[in-house]
Amino acid sequence: MNFALPPSEPGGPDADAIAASIGEWVRSPALAELAGYFGGTVPGGTVAAVLDHVAEFSAAWDFRAGVRERFDTERVHYAPALDARLRELIHDLGIDGSAVPSLAAYDHVLVLGGGIRVALGRSDYTARLLDRGVAARTVTGLGSLRWRDDREHREALRLGLDPVETEADMMLAGLRRFLDLPAEPTEVRAGEDWWQRTWAAPRPGLEAVHVLAAASSRPGRRANTADTLTGWAQVVQAPAPTDRVLLVTNAPYVLHQHCDAIRLLGHRYGCGIETVSMDEASLLEWGRPLSTTELLQEVRSSLLAMRNLYLSLPAAAPPR
Repeated sequence: MNFALPPSEPGGPDADAIAASIGEWVRSPALAELAGYFGGTVPGGTVAAVLDHVAEFSAAWDFRAGVRERFDTERVHYAPALDARLRELIHDLGIDGSAVPSLAAYDHVLVLGGGIRVALGRSDYTARLLDRGVAARTVTGLGSLRWRDDREHREALRLGLDPVETEADMMLAGLRRFLDLPAEPTEVRAGEDWWQRTWAAPRPGLEAVHVLAAASSRPGRRANTADTLTGWAQVVQAPAPTDRVLLVTNAPYVLHQHCDAIRLLGHRYGCGIETVSMDEASLLEWGRPLSTTELLQEVRSSLLAMRNLYLSLPAAAPPR
């Protein structure tokens, strides 16, 4: 079974539907079997109790020691048969999502940030979606002021890009390249720890393209996905309850980023949330093979994001 993402339509998320989706996922045979290979269990009880138990256990899948960047995730080599089964179960849990948007038009498209190839790949896929006829009023590339890694700097030069300094600069380079943006933006805004670039009406039907370097909510640490989502709503565009927001990311990050977006945008502003992954062709061009420990790390991220989302549901929602 490959699970659908929790639903989030305009007008505000349906707490019962989200609770049911999370309950089905956390009580699934796939998660129970996956946890069992590492000495864990999925007990009975309410969804909240099961989430708490499995979230605590999932520290066994923290291969980033809580602070490392994704490309520094610890690698563990499992026996071939076990490795294959672990990867099959992870796929069954649906953390990859789908590459196909369900609609032909959205109010806002958010391109989630990351390393240089991630930023380029997601920007490229966003441009392809627009070229295929997916309409949007605005497109915003999200990033942080995380200083670039030397590997990212060398990759940018190899790809013929100007030197990049921060994660947001990588997103800037990607959207400029694939949306054919002019070198100079229409508007530049900045604060003490954030900046925004805007291109007004860069192509027919598209009102604006923005790039945001979001401020961090954690002193001394870079802005994370949650910071960039809330930064977009606070600095660039507060979505309306009637708006549909499409997030563009890539496997295997779809599920946990989708849950964060429902919690931070859907609940607060009432907008609809949909999240898609880059397609297979884009992943082959811009992605890299991921180790099993990297995939397990993203199961943990999905589990923690689901717990946070579940805890954000209205208290009036019936216990499950």
